[in-house]
Amino acid sequence: MSFPFGTELPDRKIRELVEAAVTSPALVAARKLAEWVGAGRSLTTRNVLKPAEAVEVCDLLGIELASRKPRSAMDIDELMLVWSTALAARFLEISSGKVRAGKALELWVAEKPDPVLTIWAACTTECLGLAGDTAVDLEHVAVLAELHERDGSASLSDLGEAIMEMEGSAPICDCPDCVAEEIWPPESVVETLAEFGIAVLRGDSAELTPLGRWYTDFLFRHSAPAAEVDAATLLDGVAHLPPKIGVMMARPWLSARTPVVAARELLAAGENASGQLRVIALALAGQCGPEADAAWREWAAKDGFGAYARVWLAEEAGTDPAEDDDAWITVDTLAATLDAIPPEIPAYVLTGILRVQAGSELAEVLPLLERSGHPAAPHLMSLLGAGQSMPVVSRVPSALPAGTRYGIKVQLRGVTKPPVWRRIEVPADLDLGEFHGVIQRAMGWDDSHMHVFDDGRSEYGLPDPGLGHRNERDVRLSHVLVEVGDRLGYTYDFGDDWEHQITLEKILPPAPGVTGALCTGGKGACPPEDCGGVGGYERLKEILADPDAEEHDDMLEWLGLDSGDEFDPQGFSAADVNRALSRSV
Repeated sequence: MSFPFGTELPDRKIRELVEAAVTSPALVAARKLAEWVGAGRSLTTRNVLKPAEAVEVCDLLGIELASRKPRSAMDIDELMLVWSTALAARFLEISSGKVRAGKALELWVAEKPDPVLTIWAACTTECLGLAGDTAVDLEHVAVLAELHERDGSASLSDLGEAIMEMEGSAPICDCPDCVAEEIWPPESVVETLAEFGIAVLRGDSAELTPLGRWYTDFLFRHSAPAAEVDAATLLDGVAHLPPKIGVMMARPWLSARTPVVAARELLAAGENASGQLRVIALALAGQCGPEADAAWREWAAKDGFGAYARVWLAEEAGTDPAEDDDAWITVDTLAATLDAIPPEIPAYVLTGILRVQAGSELAEVLPLLERSGHPAAPHLMSLLGAGQSMPVVSRVPSALPAGTRYGIKVQLRGVTKPPVWRRIEVPADLDLGEFHGVIQRAMGWDDSHMHVFDDGRSEYGLPDPGLGHRNERDVRLSHVLVEVGDRLGYTYDFGDDWEHQITLEKILPPAPGVTGALCTGGKGACPPEDCGGVGGYERLKEILADPDAEEHDDMLEWLGLDSGDEFDPQGFSAADVNRALSRSV
């Protein structure tokens, strides 16, 4: 990774950036840790500091400990954050069971601009989850993009909306309390950015620092595909990005051309592309606005792909598109679905996938295919018309490398003040029965009631003819969560009806030695079992907080507590969750 230093900024500004980087709290702590490690320290079999040394370095870093005798350094969340930052900065190097200060530390201490800013930017990018094509942390990139778009300053409300838009999510209801509770709090994201010197909170707003402006300028301007590349190269360059970021990155390319020329090149590339690349080409051509009408009209005169142009022009004019054009685009969309599927997938699975796409309107889709004139229509008709007794799968099984892991957020729906959620990493190839066990331990349930998964198409649980659930042991997590942003419902206890929203946030590449489930964050205590669902839990919290409530003593006795103060709805410990998870996958 390279960064543009010195060519656009005076020396004084560069020195200011270096000073901000070396004094950022996250890197200050990482440097202290690395200097303490020095020539070498022995590690445990899990490649972390031994407990006694973890306590020693916590004292150095000012980290308060719940116990002076931790079971493992991994139980000290704050220390592990510093540890991961030092590793990302290459201040530490691990080999043969030992850790020692890395060569990057010498470059950092010397404070020469190019090495310092390169180390800082690479470390920050990795720690914020922005490195690679599939590991993009949507909350951080949403906030950074919004601040960049708004010239360095935005309200927390606007940042919250940007996060929801980026994640493709929506709150359960529109009231301000629910919106504020259900999204990943923008204050938390900005506080994380502040640790790296990128942004600061100012009341109900956030601002980029000069270092943050330099960083976002690199992310969204200097990293964009060059203006002189052809349209096909542009599409390849933005294909892996969230749509909003893809549009931002395409702006230099679009700005270097008139709207007509840009749309003309994108439509030509779109005709020769397939699947998602065609979708992106059409979306970017749409960004060219009404000034590009001439290009759309040129394509509207052509057969085949010209259907997209005719439909676009019809929508611009407020008229209904022709049925034949709708038919062609329907076939093209179904064909794009097949383009994304690995060639080794059996034909009956393809049939199931297409039927899911067609939904209940299959009888209407078949005539559309027949009269569309699309070259893929005969193949699609043969798939849709054959194998009527074959099972329909709900999603495309992912062709993922062995060892791929998922970063997942599990949110308990309806519970607020505080919300209850967990961020976990799990193997992508878990079956849903195994994943059920992970959810139970991560959330804090005791698995004493029935449960069911729901992907909007099928329900999965323990096989039960009366309930009609498919066997959860026959379905992999990677079959129902395929792309970042995919969601899965999970209901626990059909009496209290605890509904959970499961969201795939990251697809993580295999990492040597990394197995099992891991909790990386969370908020809120798990409600007590059998407390009456969301409404009952809200009432329980009120009763416990009021010693004069009629049922106060009864609730204390039921929970086995001596005082209402012993129940903490805010209570959450990633270390405790990870101890529980160590007994699962």
